[in-house]
Amino acid sequence: MSVPALTVLVVGPAGHGVTGTALAQETELRAIAPVHLVRRPAVPDVAELRAALGAAPVGPVLVHVTDRLFGTTPEQAADAVVALAEVRPLVVTLHDLPQASDGPRNALRRATAYRRMAEAAAAVVVSSAHEQRLLAACGAAVPAVVVPLPVPDLRSAPAADPATPFGSVAVLGYLYPGKGHEAVLAALDALPAGVGLTAWGRPSDGHEDLVGTLTEQARALGRPCTVTGFVPDAELPGLLRSAVLPVAPHAHLSASGSINSWIGAGRRPLVPRSDYAAELDERAPGCVLVYDDLPTALARAWHEPASTWLPAGRAGGPTGAETAALLLPVLAGAGGRAP
Repeated sequence: MSVPALTVLVVGPAGHGVTGTALAQETELRAIAPVHLVRRPAVPDVAELRAALGAAPVGPVLVHVTDRLFGTTPEQAADAVVALAEVRPLVVTLHDLPQASDGPRNALRRATAYRRMAEAAAAVVVSSAHEQRLLAACGAAVPAVVVPLPVPDLRSAPAADPATPFGSVAVLGYLYPGKGHEAVLAALDALPAGVGLTAWGRPSDGHEDLVGTLTEQARALGRPCTVTGFVPDAELPGLLRSAVLPVAPHAHLSASGSINSWIGAGRRPLVPRSDYAAELDERAPGCVLVYDDLPTALARAWHEPASTWLPAGRAGGPTGAETAALLLPVLAGAGGRAP
């Protein structure tokens, strides 16, 4: 398939999950299409960025968007993306779509912003069918193509023996309200005394207080709790393949890089029942352990540690190269559209 020259715009700090996804995809696209990268590590100056896109090779611009990377408010983020769409046809991959768990006020503001961004784009991509439904609920009368998040291969480190008893319960990713760390701590009563929570990751900006909150909750429950801070990519395979009980407790997911990291390391994390969990299981049956009651699920996995490991060689989802290839017809279709 013929693909026009492609500009990839990546906004945000390197440690942000959406930014990391965008940079990894840019690398995969570079292997199959001519790519010009425009990189901005902070909230962009819109006038400067419009000029940079105007000077880029003619063709569509691919950009991964979550509102928090493009402005301090949803309205500012939408203004920025709409302004960029006036310069070049944008293929916008939307992340963190609005949903009821944002709260009535924020959900409405974010829904309006996401509708505006989607309607300004030449093409819209989301990471799950669940996100398609969330975008439609925003009132965006535009089609959205599903390109799932890739599952990275994180099996480079030696794996613990699947029968090895666990040392702790582990949650991967940023700490923020609703992520589920508190629920895991509260459910540890189902496990032997002394078993604690290990949180691999740092607090999201503005939520640094969560470390103290979790520590106090754990102390009141008589359980250990360790928050590691940022984990370098090179250390992830060894951690994920160690003798820990993997849990991804966020109940309001629409797509998840942390779940894919567990799967890519050969693990089957415990995941609460949701539309997105069902979608994952349909795409790669048995890749996650879906639960309705967390204490029950923890106790079962504690006594059956091998249940949290995928069979050797089992695929848990699309590779980065496969997801990049799924974008080609979207990019080709957007290439001929005027902004």
